[in-house]
Amino acid sequence: MSIILASTDFWEDMDVWSNSLRMAMPEMDINVYPDEGDINKVEYAVVWKHPKGILKKYPNLKAILSLGAGVDHIISDPDLPKGLPIIRLVDKKLTHEMCLHALHWVLHFHSDQYLYRIQQFNHEWNQKSSIQSEDRTIGIMGLGNIGKSIGDLLVNLDFKVIGWGARKKEALGLIDYSFGKDKLSSFLSRADILINVLPKTQNTANLLSKKELECLPKGSFIINIGRGGIIDESDLLILLDNNHIAAAALDVFTEEPLPENNSLWSHPSVYITPHIAGQSNPKSAAKTIAENIHNIQKGKLPYPIYSNENGY
Repeated sequence: MSIILASTDFWEDMDVWSNSLRMAMPEMDINVYPDEGDINKVEYAVVWKHPKGILKKYPNLKAILSLGAGVDHIISDPDLPKGLPIIRLVDKKLTHEMCLHALHWVLHFHSDQYLYRIQQFNHEWNQKSSIQSEDRTIGIMGLGNIGKSIGDLLVNLDFKVIGWGARKKEALGLIDYSFGKDKLSSFLSRADILINVLPKTQNTANLLSKKELECLPKGSFIINIGRGGIIDESDLLILLDNNHIAAAALDVFTEEPLPENNSLWSHPSVYITPHIAGQSNPKSAAKTIAENIHNIQKGKLPYPIYSNENGY
């Protein structure tokens, strides 16, 4: 049996990934596409933005595993084999990186660093009164593994944390959670800093347009590390221009790479990073992927399996 490793992203070092997988699963043959070996022996595909159509080539494929937290790069394949489990990557190192990225921007906005940067360019010395963390409300959209971890981190730093999602959740500790679209407006109205960690699904596409964004308090901030296409970028620019939203840190976009002529690039209140908030750690992720493959071989369920019904 063998594993096929495939990616079209040039930043992904396939040698590092293949070596990490070989260390985690020395009993398996690891092939990197297009060097497939015997296609009849391929039982697992480990992919990130794989060349569309290749997965149907392997007649004995048992499962498809993502090299990252998202799977939209998999389910968008029009020739995706039917009936195979698709396993998302939930890895502690990836979650840790997402937490650090979110914390960086929360502290940046909370401590007025965005204003002091502008003042520096203008040679201005103007001290702002500080706001205590317990007086700052952080709203998190998407309370899965990553969102919950971000929330717990911020709670431990004495921020007030509220959460919103599509479904009821239990055991969220000190995070004040609400769910359902009927509760979205009231949730947004309380969020001084909004962090989006939602996956993109049919239900979340363009979820935050002008009407919803206007529910945020005037002078609020947005941090988007979930998926592009959830926040309407044109409407976001309108609310940034009229200062309803003070600033936004964006890591994901409707179209990636972000086109050179997109107005977000040059907006003075927008901070852009190229989808790097939660980069997978090959050594750590390989162990997680190996554990899931070993579970499948033992007849156990891998975790987490993508749900077509839920969209994540």
